[in-house]
Amino acid sequence: MALIQMKFYSPSLQTKTNLNVLVPTPESTLVGRQETFADCKKTKPLPVLYLLHGTSGDEGDWLRFSRIEDYARKYRLLVAMPSCENSCYRDTPAQKAYYTYVTEELPQLLGWLFPVSGKREDTYIAGLSMGGSGAFMLGMSRPSQYGYVACLSGGFNLPEKARTEPKNRWSWAFGPDETLTGTRDDAFWLSSHLVEEKIDYPKLYLCCGTEDFLYEKNRELKRHLDAIGFRHVYHEQPGVHDWNFWDDEIQRILQWLPVKRKDETEYL
Repeated sequence: MALIQMKFYSPSLQTKTNLNVLVPTPESTLVGRQETFADCKKTKPLPVLYLLHGTSGDEGDWLRFSRIEDYARKYRLLVAMPSCENSCYRDTPAQKAYYTYVTEELPQLLGWLFPVSGKREDTYIAGLSMGGSGAFMLGMSRPSQYGYVACLSGGFNLPEKARTEPKNRWSWAFGPDETLTGTRDDAFWLSSHLVEEKIDYPKLYLCCGTEDFLYEKNRELKRHLDAIGFRHVYHEQPGVHDWNFWDDEIQRILQWLPVKRKDETEYL
């Protein structure tokens, strides 16, 4: 497995930004031989997981606090972890277009640099907390682009006070008089819209710890999804808003995704 740490100028963000990418490399059956790019001619097109951080996080969180590199190696999965500030993954009034960055610019960049499949059924997006609700918004508003969406402890439908309070962590990402009800930022409206319009939306995995402060909001969304007939997988277990819960759930999510675990002695 290769870890590639990148810094580059993003036209969508109008500034330099950081990106971490885990890239599977072929592994040899020869004892003592390390994985190497020398055998990359054997590489098949790779599925890609866009993995999003939460509030006050960055591109390094999943690498620092979970075992995502080990898990991705076992599934031969390319994982892209962008840094998106406290943007709620929106095209913000602050001239930083994070929605455009994640859904348009990053796929173009990865397709240029790495042997990613590019097919909808091989393209996944997941995240925790702010990244969980962000994954839902990004994935479900681009249903032809993503095949699978996973939300861990999602912060759905951020209250107006949390968005507009002066000097709030998220306030810069929203307009002062902006109404989110009935927009793609409204998970309840977006899910209803997809069902009503009979759109082929991505498969959804929703999870939250039963002691998490966001538990009731996640349960509320689940009840809404059940009521409108929105197909999804829901999982809850004892846990709070922390990496013990998220590290366990990301393993369940990888098992849920249509990626077959490889024997460690196999080539790609």
